[in-house]
Amino acid sequence: MKKRIVILDDLEDQNQLFLRLLNNANYKVIITETESHLLDLINSKYPDLVLLSACLKDKDVYLICKKIKLLEIGESIPVIFINRDQKYFDAETMFNAGGADYINYPFSSAEILTKIASQIELQTLRQEIKEKNNQLQKLIPHYQKLKLALEKAKLELANISNKNESSILPDRDYFLQILEKEWLRGARQRSSFGDVSETNISLVLAEITDFQAYQKNHEQELVKNCIDIVSKTLNATVKRPGDLVSHFNEGKFAILLPNTDQEGAKTVAIKINQNLSELQIPHHYSEISEYLSFCFGIATAIPSQALPASVLIDVGENALYTALAQRKGDAIMLDYV
Repeated sequence: MKKRIVILDDLEDQNQLFLRLLNNANYKVIITETESHLLDLINSKYPDLVLLSACLKDKDVYLICKKIKLLEIGESIPVIFINRDQKYFDAETMFNAGGADYINYPFSSAEILTKIASQIELQTLRQEIKEKNNQLQKLIPHYQKLKLALEKAKLELANISNKNESSILPDRDYFLQILEKEWLRGARQRSSFGDVSETNISLVLAEITDFQAYQKNHEQELVKNCIDIVSKTLNATVKRPGDLVSHFNEGKFAILLPNTDQEGAKTVAIKINQNLSELQIPHHYSEISEYLSFCFGIATAIPSQALPASVLIDVGENALYTALAQRKGDAIMLDYV
């Protein structure tokens, strides 16, 4: 996009000289002869630079420059003075008024273009630095909140048993082994005793919402600490003997609940999310929530030797994908095998 330059000058020949030169250099140029129009143009057109004649008839050009700098937009716009006659110009007064540079007569095309390009480039760099600084100022509270959340979580989990103090949950392979055992146990119990009500088995798949964004925008150690806190929270919540909490995939956990129907599994999921929410771990890059949250997929089945245990995972993952598609924290979807 073409850079915009506004010229305030009342000399026609000088205006035409600058207009031709700057148009050929691919700038968009607007010329005005009045102070009020100049200020209006700054507020409406957002120019990248102002060229201000140092010898406007009956005008205090330094005062005009000060007025430009008092504008919210004008404060950041570089002003270059066009100095046609040295007796009307004072460099020190110009700089004190907020001017950025000046061009002396006789005019050199190379000098004009170099000075204009330099000031516009400097302004672009200043703007980029300002934007980066604004982003940093937004991130600082985020990391401060995360630090406080981690410290709070450590205090709250200090009394957990030695088993639960471990930050490393069982892996997916171990989960699959236990699932297979529980499935076969439930199937045998049903086959031998005809007991249906007590053989329900439920699987809760819990995935951190927008986990990839969290992982992408945080240092590895910070992500590890976050997973550590989440793991401990899960272990502290799911306490019943025989229940199993394990890693499933990155940012995803599996909670196996033998002898648990769908309502019981839903209650566990709600409690997990409540405990995680209370930690208020910031998730600055989430489109869903400012804090870390889970989406849940719940599958419940009555084990049968006619079906593989993996069917519980398939149903649970389908429910989880449906919950994630809702694009909101704490979404819970349930399904039966």
